[in-house]
This record gives sequence, C-alpha cells and structure tokens, in this order.
Amino acid sequence: MAWTITFHGVIYQLPIRSTKKFFLNFDINLRACRLSVSTLKRIWANQLQRLPHTSTLDALSQVAFSKDWQRLKANRLLKSHTEFKVSTKKNTWSRSRFKKIVVLVVFGLPLLLIFSGTDRRFKKSREEVMDVNLSYKKSVANTLPNTVIFNYDIEELDAKRFFLQQSWDRSRRVEIFQGTSERTDVYYIPGYFTAKLVADDRVVQETPVHITYDDWFIAARQPMSNIITFDKELWAKEEYLALDEKPLETKGVNLNEKFQLAFYHVKDFGLEGDNLTYSTSFKMEPLEAVDCPMINVHIQGTTGYYWVMLGHRGCESELHLTVGEKKHNGKTQDLTMFGADMYQWNEVKIDTNHKNVVLELNGKHIFSTSYKETIGPVMEISYFFNGIGMIDNVELQNQNHEMVFSDDFTSIAAPE
Repeated sequence: MAWTITFHGVIYQLPIRSTKKFFLNFDINLRACRLSVSTLKRIWANQLQRLPHTSTLDALSQVAFSKDWQRLKANRLLKSHTEFKVSTKKNTWSRSRFKKIVVLVVFGLPLLLIFSGTDRRFKKSREEVMDVNLSYKKSVANTLPNTVIFNYDIEELDAKRFFLQQSWDRSRRVEIFQGTSERTDVYYIPGYFTAKLVADDRVVQETPVHITYDDWFIAARQPMSNIITFDKELWAKEEYLALDEKPLETKGVNLNEKFQLAFYHVKDFGLEGDNLTYSTSFKMEPLEAVDCPMINVHIQGTTGYYWVMLGHRGCESELHLTVGEKKHNGKTQDLTMFGADMYQWNEVKIDTNHKNVVLELNGKHIFSTSYKETIGPVMEISYFFNGIGMIDNVELQNQNHEMVFSDDFTSIAAPE
C-alpha cells in the first residue's frame, strides 16, 4: 500500500510504513522550527501574493535540505528540479529514505513552488509589494502642514519591526506595531508621494498620497532630513519666483554649506503626461560653496515622471535624465548638450508626443528619446536647485497646444 500525494499535477506515491513514527518526528521538527500550521497551509494553497518571511523560508530550507534560504537560492534550486522526482522501483524503500522523501514533499516542494512562482520578483528590487491593506485620509485640503491618517492591517505579517514611510525619504519614517491599525503623520511640503509600509527591511505595500496646495510652495533642505519652509511674505518681490539670501539665512540655512532649494506646484492638472508641451525659464545666483550649480526639472505623473537635470558648462558628467522607465546618466552617456551658463536666464522645453520626447534648451534641440510605460495624469510640477535659483514663464500645454497652466509671476511684484 502507498500514500499518494498530488502536487501541481504531479502524483507522488509513498509507502505508508512507519508513518505514525515519522509524523511524530515531523511534528517535533515543525515545533522546533516554529512554523505554524496556518503558514504551511498558506504555502500549500499557493497564496504567493504574500511572500513568506525569511525566517519561514529558513525553517523550510533547514528541514528539507539542511541549508539556510540564502544558500539554497545561491545553489539555484530551480535548475535542479529533477532532484525532486521520486523513484518507484521495487524493494528500494528504506525507513531513512522514506523520511527524506516525505520531508522533500512536505517542505521541499513548497520551496520549489516559491522559487518558480516568485523568480521574477527576486530579479526585481528588494522592495517586494504584498497584498496588505493600506489607506489614508487627509486632515485638511490644499493646506500645509497636513496631518495624514493612515489605516493598515499588519496582523498577518511576519516581521520584528514595522514602519510607515511618507515617501522616498527614509528619514520620514515612523514605527508602527501589530495590534494597532492607525497612525498619523505630518506632511510639511506638497507633492505626489508614494507612502510605504515596511516590514523589517521589506516594502510590503505602497499607496499614492497626493498633498495638494493652492499656490506655489517654497522649501529648503539642509541637511536633506531637515525641511525648512518659506511663507509667501518671504519671497523675493520680483516678476519671477525666487528667494533672496536674507530669508534663507534668517531661517538658518548656511549658504557656505550644501543645501537644496525647491519650488512646488501640486494639483491635478487635468493633463496626460504622455502628450504635453512644457516650457520654463530659470537661472541661478553664484555661491562660493557651489562649484557645479544645477537644476532638476520634475514633472510627476501617477505612474511615472520626468526628471531633467541641467547644469553649468563643464559639470555635465553629474547630470541625469529620466523619462518614464528610461534613464540616461552623464557618467556613461554624453549629456554635454545639457550644459548652460546657469548664471544667465535659460529656457528649457519638453515636448512629448505619444511617449516620444524632444528636449530643447534655449531654442536648440539637445536630446530625443522615448519610453514605453505611461506617465499617467500630471499631478505635480517642481524644481530643485543645489543653490539659490529662480524660475519664470511656466507653461504647460496639452497635445492640442491648448494652455492648461501658465504663470509669469507678475502678481508677486504687483503692489498690494
């Protein structure tokens, strides 16, 4: 007589001799590895939208193969699939062999399933998105600061510590705990952010958080973890958007050290990012501490973005360009056409037609590229300077060359 197991269409027949003694030992091993029955059920049910925690994978690997999970991955278990096949020749069964086979079926085959079902995910970044509830609501609309209330369910996650992270910025991370379902946090700047729920060092869920504002918003960072904001009364009274040195120094920015100055306009612009024309003017003021003055022009959509860096002539090696999934690096590619005299007014234009992008600088074509993954609707336009910068004549048009948004900043200098 034999014990029959069917696993993903493959039938395995195992003799039932010594099953009682084996499963007694099996239960002891299971307890020693601290694996719950519900965890094994979830793996056997092929619920791989929730990737088991590393400790669970280590336990399975140790029982089945006497190796930890990382070593097992390094040996490329998937390429050795044939090792799992069970011989059915007569008179070859022994008690020790029987135990090994059942261990392989109970523990090894789920590991094979994990390898085959998640191989593509392992090739991606370490941030693995899982099916975990994460939602939010804002305390105010179009106002800053803005307290955001996050709701989550982390009871089924296997990890030592859990965090909520506001955005890409790791310094904007707060700890949360199992047994809770709500956590609040403050956003001090506007933007279209991707909040992250982190279990140990893994991102297990993400959700977009759109912090909108009625007007332009100016902020500085020094260091990057320290956000300094500037009310409209502190803006330069000019027909362009800028800050003078005095309000920066008054707010504690050391102009002899590295800092970032950012301008934001964040709302739903009612415009598809794959078909647009965007133009703007910019310049920077010389500072002793800034050898390579640079600007980052940023257009953020719901699923992708444009990130166009322009810099002082001679500094082009430090520049980058991102459109959708397509990235270009001044270290490995000639981006010398992106250099300009940053201390004079310059005009940059981004023209995108069905994901085909043309860039112009001061009326001259400097670069063409294309991308495949959609940008989505435009939710934010912003600028980032590594010194004192200013912008003017912002225009955003749709594919029919109809003006969607424009600002020449003449109202800033107008008498009240």
